[in-house]
Amino acid sequence: MKKIPFYLLTNKLYTMSLKNYLNYLKQDILSSNWFKKNCKNKNIKVKVLSKDYCSKETKNCYFIYKEEKIYFYKLFLLKFEYKKEIENNYHLKLLNINIKHETLFNLITMLFSSQKLFLDTGHYPNINFLDRKVFIETYVKEYNSYLDLSVLSKILNNTHYEQDGYIYKLSHLFPKKTFIYSLYIKILLSTKIDLKNDLEIAKQLFEIYNVKISRRTVCDIRNKYLIPNIKKIEEKNLTLYFNNFNNNRRLLNKENISTIENNLKGVYELSSNEKIFYPFTENKVIYIGSSNNLKKRLKTYTSKTAHTNDIKNFIKDNEKIYFRIIKTFDYQEYEKKLIDTFINLYGDLPRLNTQRILKEFIIAK
Repeated sequence: MKKIPFYLLTNKLYTMSLKNYLNYLKQDILSSNWFKKNCKNKNIKVKVLSKDYCSKETKNCYFIYKEEKIYFYKLFLLKFEYKKEIENNYHLKLLNINIKHETLFNLITMLFSSQKLFLDTGHYPNINFLDRKVFIETYVKEYNSYLDLSVLSKILNNTHYEQDGYIYKLSHLFPKKTFIYSLYIKILLSTKIDLKNDLEIAKQLFEIYNVKISRRTVCDIRNKYLIPNIKKIEEKNLTLYFNNFNNNRRLLNKENISTIENNLKGVYELSSNEKIFYPFTENKVIYIGSSNNLKKRLKTYTSKTAHTNDIKNFIKDNEKIYFRIIKTFDYQEYEKKLIDTFINLYGDLPRLNTQRILKEFIIAK
């Protein structure tokens, strides 16, 4: 590994890829002769910042959030204590690693405490807007430790975590104001308030949430997050598309899939027994897709070759998944109409359809 000047080391450690940082810890520190020698002479003691850790190396992420607890990979919790200066200033390397690990651990602990309700429910209206400057001030006061905007940005953009089979960038928990405003707009549209245009939405945002934005900004937010411009009071035309499914929900298994004719073009829907929170209301639908061979596509979900990791992981964790199909030659266009309809009815994409919005937050495993 290229030698890094000590005065630049901490900065470099924050921006290293996970793989490079692990290699640095293992090869340049833990496996080095100087480190082993000083551990043997008891000049260095190795401790951990928390007893909650995973010994197995995590893939593409620093830690896992599971059952309301944060589990770092053990190497990222190491803290080195040394009695005196070590030859060739090697103790400065340990100091820099301590700074990174303690900053990461404290920052993530504080951040996850701030977003606990969202993390535990997965319901986006529960996510809080966090001002970065206020967050830093609170951090410095809480831990009596240094943090600035540059360090915070490096950590947020270069740190990933795993939850429920998904890998997220840490910046996911620092949502932009426009995203928070989009949630407020969806909540307003789900109420009984009669909102006829963007100007009325803007007025309600100010009255209820004290958010002062223009009609034009409301329109831009709706377009970005695929929010309908007015509340759909009459839903008959929208539900018409869903009534075109050729059958009731059937359990997704090889036996039921075998009854579908070969090379059938169409659209399919996947659902579960678990109700999922969407901004406007609850629903059991998890995915809407299409294929020029429905039988072949649905078969992939009963094996390890599901065409997306998100669906594969969801099916793995849920015993009963159901499907419905619609026969149509214009399957791609019909899929688009169904997804647009779903957004109008429920305020968001089906849970596993990530190709349009919120994709910026989710990193494929």
